Amino acid sequence: MVLSRMLFDSPLHLVAVEAWPLALPLVHPMRLASETIRVAETLLVRAVDEDGREGWGEASIAPTMTGELLPGMVSAVRRFLAPALLAAPVTAAELSHRLDRAIRGNTGAKAAAEIAVLDLLSRRAGLPLSALLGDALRDEVPAIRMVGEADPEATLAGVQAAHEAGFSHVKLKLGMAATAEADVALVQRARALLGPAAHLSGDVNMAWSLDAARRFLRALPPGTLDYLEQPVADDDLDGMAALATLGCPLCLDEGLHDADEIDRYAAHHAAAGFGLKAIKLGGLLPTLAADRRARAHGLQTTLACKIAETSVGAAATLHLAAVVADVAWGVSVTHPYLAEDVVAVPLPVTRGMAAVPPGPGHGVVPCAARLARFTWKDA
Repeated sequence: MVLSRMLFDSPLHLVAVEAWPLALPLVHPMRLASETIRVAETLLVRAVDEDGREGWGEASIAPTMTGELLPGMVSAVRRFLAPALLAAPVTAAELSHRLDRAIRGNTGAKAAAEIAVLDLLSRRAGLPLSALLGDALRDEVPAIRMVGEADPEATLAGVQAAHEAGFSHVKLKLGMAATAEADVALVQRARALLGPAAHLSGDVNMAWSLDAARRFLRALPPGTLDYLEQPVADDDLDGMAALATLGCPLCLDEGLHDADEIDRYAAHHAAAGFGLKAIKLGGLLPTLAADRRARAHGLQTTLACKIAETSVGAAATLHLAAVVADVAWGVSVTHPYLAEDVVAVPLPVTRGMAAVPPGPGHGVVPCAARLARFTWKDA
């Protein structure tokens, strides 16, 4: 680990930082209470050093989380982040500070740039990215299978398919039923299909009022869900605190605007855990720090890509998952929802487990031809 730290802190001289906006179709639309996603709009960033080595990072748009859209992310990289990174040699120790000083907010764009630089640093060192983030505790993690359909029977068919494919972690997209009580019935039927040993969570994506969320939780038999994610609006701390008394563990996702929210929600006993995404926190290093912050409060985390990042984003998230303290709540990699990836062979998810790709770096390099084919064009 000492050698890793020394290589990690070695200054990196960049000669190019490029933004690659992409639009990739999904296998079929992913229905959330807040939106229906048919095409994944995502940004890849390529960083190149003076020896011609390259690193790749990724961040998808997340309007309900970061407020970012693809044109703005591209502009943030090209006008602010790239010049800041090219101005002088950069080390991992001051990378986040360099990006934060370049432009306020824009955490998705910063994450893509940061991951590209970290990938390049670890490739230059000849080490996997996980070795540069910390001590690897695992080489595979339980992948979460998300299921979201407007029709309950189609949702249950998706749950059954996930179960037969070997997934131990399933997340239901809730908040699309006519009533909260109808979602209770759906969750109970899903639990019956999966059995008591499976990890079943539900994600409402802020769709419910406080009253609807109360009705859901009061009607839900204890132990049916392992956690319920973001049942109310992202700014309703008091509502989350009230719901947390009703027995089901709550996960904060859209409400986690920065790492300070972890302390606020912990102080109010308003969440049992947090959904951590690099796009929300500005990169892998801030996300790792946020995970440690949550663990210090005795709270859980789940790591996730946004719908739908490619194998590039998945690889970075998996290397982060290798070093965090615990992955009991699962890890959400979203490239399986794409009809086609930017790599020739997408990272596998086998019997519900996602392996940490071997290095150097995060282990993934996109195909130039696929980048060209899926380049985003503003209609």
